Amino acid sequence: MAARIVVDYSRRNFDGGFVKGCWGTVTDQNDETYFDERSDAEDDLEKGRIKFPQNKLYGREHELGLLRDLYDDIIQEPRSKNSSSSSSKASRIVFVGGYSGVGKSAVVADLVRQLKEDYNHGGKVVVCAWGKYSKLQSAAAPFSAISDALEQLVVVLTKDEYIDILKNLRKKLCDDDVRMAMTGTFPSVAPLFGPAESDPATKIATSMSQIREAFKEFMCCVCTCLQLPLIWSLDDLQWSDEASLELLKDVLSNKEPNNMLFIGAYRSNEVNENHSFHQLMNEVEKVRGKDAARDNMPVSRMDLFGLCLDDIGEFLSDTLGKDSPSEVATLTEVIFKKTLGNIFFVKQALEELVRKNAVFYDTIMFSWEYNVSTVQLDNYISDDVIDVIKSKITGLPTEVRMLVVIMSFIPNNANMSLMKTLLEGEGVRTTKVEKLISVAINNGIILHLSEVDRYAFAHDKIREASYDIIPKGKQRDELLVRISNVLIDLANADKANTEWAL
Repeated sequence: MAARIVVDYSRRNFDGGFVKGCWGTVTDQNDETYFDERSDAEDDLEKGRIKFPQNKLYGREHELGLLRDLYDDIIQEPRSKNSSSSSSKASRIVFVGGYSGVGKSAVVADLVRQLKEDYNHGGKVVVCAWGKYSKLQSAAAPFSAISDALEQLVVVLTKDEYIDILKNLRKKLCDDDVRMAMTGTFPSVAPLFGPAESDPATKIATSMSQIREAFKEFMCCVCTCLQLPLIWSLDDLQWSDEASLELLKDVLSNKEPNNMLFIGAYRSNEVNENHSFHQLMNEVEKVRGKDAARDNMPVSRMDLFGLCLDDIGEFLSDTLGKDSPSEVATLTEVIFKKTLGNIFFVKQALEELVRKNAVFYDTIMFSWEYNVSTVQLDNYISDDVIDVIKSKITGLPTEVRMLVVIMSFIPNNANMSLMKTLLEGEGVRTTKVEKLISVAINNGIILHLSEVDRYAFAHDKIREASYDIIPKGKQRDELLVRISNVLIDLANADKANTEWAL
């Protein structure tokens, strides 16, 4: 039986703003709820979603201060030496250790944000070249993080507002041997070189020694052309390949390049004294420490630990929109006990409590609340963060879940075109991919790296959990074969395409 709604305009009776009808009376609502800004209808869809504070770092003031001091030391150094040339500025090296999820990358990101706010004016620019190694990628793609960092460098230096820096750099990068070694190993840097003076086909880098010398010369030229020190940051160095370590050892042990702050982050619990990266740190310290007169602090080491209870309380209070950490004291104690102050684990634990409705958004009070006991809260939070993330991913729509799983099998950073091609092979319409990626971003699964217009996992633990969504066996093997065929076809169609590595 079909139902119909019929409006009989002849029966409508307007009287003093009231509309009378058989189902009730509708009138203007003038009470305070109607005007409460917290009930803005345009934002209703976002009310029940946890939003973590942006541009605020918790409990890392001391570490940020140390990094700021090192950067400022490089800027101030020429004045003490009566020189205005950036080439006279020394470099600083910092190795940052800490467990996964403790916030190493966040400290570097906040440092760069602060420096840009303070120094990006008057034609000056703070340049950060950042790259990240992947456990699944390093063996198949040497120099992966260094390549990512150089790609970011190119994006910045080829902007119209920095054309003078680019012209100056091209004048310095005039050696064809350097050009051939660099563009042959790192194709993305080609725009930083001027026109070739000889036929490119006549020369090619054939040895690691050529690559080392060319890279060192390239970095020296870049740092010399910048008015402010270059921030060169590499993350997850515990997974760096041998070729990268050899290149880094040669560059960091040398007196040049100058005018640079190098920040190398690694998981301290995965690097013992026999680890190749641990040996690199010792060798760099030994070589640079010989000339103390040139640099009072040639190499620094910094260890990050979990945040304290008060810092976690402040973070949860801000996230849940409370006036004081005391309002979330019980929640803070439970989450701190489970996570030991690891900020990534704290975020995952809070999201898990929301998924299980232990923490919920009260649509009457327009605020986040919880009304369960300490014991119940503790039972709601899993002990294994990977299980927590798997639960989160499993709850995503099927096609979003497929997107995340596919991303876990390819290089850490992927562009939109690649994702459309891969998902099309799984039966997903290309017109839907942007929306799927947006859902994954809103759920904190992936990030958009705007400077290079690529997408990456928000954390390695998320990648690890995504990788395990499909267990080992026939289904995973068949998916890998399909992905491999797509990547091989892309590589054959474009020889400069490096997205082939699983």
